[in-house]
Amino acid sequence: MNRLLSSKYSWAIVLLALIVTNLLASSLRTRWDLTAEQRYSLSPQTKALLKNIDTTIEVDVFLKGDFRSSFRKLRNSTNDLLNEMKEFSRGKLQINYKSVDEMFNDEAKNFMFTEVVKELQMNGVNVDSLMQTKANFREEVIQQMMADSLKALGILPYTLEVQEKEEAKTQRVIYPSALVRKGGRVISIDLLSGKTEYSRDPLTGSLVTDEAKSISNAEALLEFKFADAIEKIQRKQKPFIGYLTGNGEPMGPETFDLVQTLDADYQFRIVDPSKTTVIPKELSAILIVKPSIGFSDSVKMKIDQYVMQGGKVLWFLDMLHAEKDSLAFVAQTLAYDRGLNLDDLLFKYGVRINRDLLQDMQCDLSKLVVGNAGGQPQLADVPFNYYPLLTATGNHPITKNLEPVLTQFTNTLDTVKADGITKSILLTSSENAKFVSTPAIVSLQELQTIEDPKLYTKKNLPAAVLLEGRFNSLYGNRASAEMRQYFTTAYGSFKTQSDEPTQQLVIGDGDAVLNSFTKQEPFTMGYSRVQERSFANKAFLQNTLEYMTGNAGIVALRNKDVALRLLNPQKVSEQRTMWQLINIAVPVLLVIISGILYMQWRKKTYSKKA
Repeated sequence: MNRLLSSKYSWAIVLLALIVTNLLASSLRTRWDLTAEQRYSLSPQTKALLKNIDTTIEVDVFLKGDFRSSFRKLRNSTNDLLNEMKEFSRGKLQINYKSVDEMFNDEAKNFMFTEVVKELQMNGVNVDSLMQTKANFREEVIQQMMADSLKALGILPYTLEVQEKEEAKTQRVIYPSALVRKGGRVISIDLLSGKTEYSRDPLTGSLVTDEAKSISNAEALLEFKFADAIEKIQRKQKPFIGYLTGNGEPMGPETFDLVQTLDADYQFRIVDPSKTTVIPKELSAILIVKPSIGFSDSVKMKIDQYVMQGGKVLWFLDMLHAEKDSLAFVAQTLAYDRGLNLDDLLFKYGVRINRDLLQDMQCDLSKLVVGNAGGQPQLADVPFNYYPLLTATGNHPITKNLEPVLTQFTNTLDTVKADGITKSILLTSSENAKFVSTPAIVSLQELQTIEDPKLYTKKNLPAAVLLEGRFNSLYGNRASAEMRQYFTTAYGSFKTQSDEPTQQLVIGDGDAVLNSFTKQEPFTMGYSRVQERSFANKAFLQNTLEYMTGNAGIVALRNKDVALRLLNPQKVSEQRTMWQLINIAVPVLLVIISGILYMQWRKKTYSKKA
């Protein structure tokens, strides 16, 4: 070896070794993820998805610029994930980092402003006068049009409060979002969405948003969000979803957001079982939303046999008639049974919806007249405990890292014995709840008095359950020979048990997937008009449908955790200068000491030889 290295060709040998090493390193790329939660590793489902990308998919990430540490962490995690995904996609995933301003060139801005001016002039507005009185009129119009365009794409703003050390706080609008694009299709991703965590302010004792923990929850969902978007944008055909009618189900503006949500990812059909031979097997799932008229045995049997054929059902049911609109005309209203005639069917499947109304201290707010001043009613925002905010429970992928779900006049439910059926409670009340049984009187006067919290003694009352397994038919021993022949002709056989495992969701609220609305516009499902914010109703529906319609592997990525390992902020502030000095001075001292020791070693070694 010494003779080889001392030869005149040693430089060529070293150069060749370096070239071979580099070639091997580039072709045999290996990474070791040493984190306990494997945060830098992609799941087998994601790897398989990426390897099957057929044409180029572009991802635009709008996290360009300077942010504070928690948002830099989100940006870095997004960057690390996308780079890893790009590797497994064999270059078919193209990543672009942009600011939202780069989406609009001067030509687009001029076009938007011109269109607004035309509309204002058509409505008789003197635009020249406006431009003279408002110096920034053009900029304001363009900014508003840009914001509207971004909102239409699903890119939502976030107001970031910035404070440099010993300087006043300032606000900055950012767009923590991404767009996944393929051909003419575009899917938006909210990078910041996830379960919001809260902590106590040490000075005031009030609950405040814990930004670090909330962003950590958002980080944990990044792989799911991007994998879900990539899977959807590559679909050759959307699954069919049915919306059952014929039993008083809503069909008006309150279903606007539901229809929009379903139509984005599925082929949406309206099905009236009373007017069709059977419920088509081609439907991947059906939704039964807030029926108000009792079900006949004929319709129930069609639903039952659809389930036996492997169909999935999402039940959003109000067993009691109780509407807040009724309280606009009377001081109180009586909640009474709707008589839906579904108890035996649901019981057979493994669940019972109770005739009660859930009351929860964790609830939405309502406007209430609390006084009168100068002939004008005085309104206040007060908790309305009949509008509970249901909490995700357990580690099921449908509800992992899910914000609360807003419901109205909710019924609790119990699971009952059903052979071979697995029951997963998805949503429950908080730990401070109670319920009132029928006949229940609902009165706005209850809001004017603060009830003793000690009365709310019930904890985690179930309100939504997922049933999975091979269901037994309610009509296995009831169906006549004629009915058996009827379904045999339509489906090929009458079944007393489903041949393959299937799923059903049952939730004791019909309003969970409906939206409120005004004469001007509908809102999104789960939107609180008093708090002016949306809860996780849409995400809950989307996750459930994805799980049920054959995408459970992608939904399972929601179970990923990212451990939060934070430095003590008080110690960081107190010891900032010390650690800065250590980081600057210690490396320099180590170099100097190493140099001195090396010189001493050389001096000692060569002086002995001399």
